[in-house]
Amino acid sequence: MAHSPQKTSSSSGPRRRPRQSAEQTQGEILDAAGRRLAEGGPDALRLQDIARDVGISHPTILHHFGSREGLMEALEKRATSALTEEVGRLLLSGRGAHEDPLKDEAGGPLLESVGRAMNEGGLARLVAWWVLRDPSADHEEAGKITARVVELIRLRLEEEQETLGGRPPSREEIAFTVRLAVLAMFGDALIGSQLAQVAASQKDAESERFRAWLGQLLAAHLRGAVTPLPEEHTGPKVD
Repeated sequence: MAHSPQKTSSSSGPRRRPRQSAEQTQGEILDAAGRRLAEGGPDALRLQDIARDVGISHPTILHHFGSREGLMEALEKRATSALTEEVGRLLLSGRGAHEDPLKDEAGGPLLESVGRAMNEGGLARLVAWWVLRDPSADHEEAGKITARVVELIRLRLEEEQETLGGRPPSREEIAFTVRLAVLAMFGDALIGSQLAQVAASQKDAESERFRAWLGQLLAAHLRGAVTPLPEEHTGPKVD
């Protein structure tokens, strides 16, 4: 008499997830949420869908982040922290202390990184969602990344001053330049595609050219803003 085959444990239900630390689970949740944010914006951040992507239950996300808003806040903090590190790496990498820190072509990679985070990473839409939801909200992380970039550029311009002479632009002028760059990248991520006067198939390439052009423009501005120091006169002052 033939015996029916025994059911294996794999056919009796979903496979149990290996035990992970809270940090690992949070990382997987944020990874899944980030993918959905990039694909569909904040409206695509549905906890049930994210839980299914990760292979966990919906209450597990609430356990780690408290609410959907808590998850979105954590996602924004992680994205801006990663962007801060990348911008800092680009500003500091591969340059000697006596090399021109703001070559025109250097602005392209900087804005390309910001543009990717704003556009492909969905950061611009996430920030816009927060601002529209609560205009009085204090986005501390956004302020931190701006201050970090301003300080790095200020230090590089001071190095240029030591080599080439002159007086670097004020901290406020650097801050205004950085703000202009961030606002441009933010706007380009939200409506740049609608403003581009090219065919749909060429919009990504056109956006890259825009970021490269803007980077050259801003880098040239900061370099040109270095004010030459007046020559010292040893003789009597001439009226």
